[in-house]
Amino acid sequence: MNACAASGRVAAVVLAMAGLGVGLLLLGGRRPTPLPVARCPIHGIAYDAELEVCPDCAKTDAAGDKGGVR
Repeated sequence: MNACAASGRVAAVVLAMAGLGVGLLLLGGRRPTPLPVARCPIHGIAYDAELEVCPDCAKTDAAGDKGGVR
């Protein structure tokens, strides 16, 4: 193997590692936005805060309301 071929391979490896490093730096800066999560103080269930009510609390409220007059 001659010296020119060996130095070409070294340069290719160095270039590939530099590209990998730049790619990881660019991807590392992206973070997904956190979901708005709330936890029910009664049931301890985590739920989507946009729903505004715990699923178990909603089931309990729906089961207690049989369509009667309050």
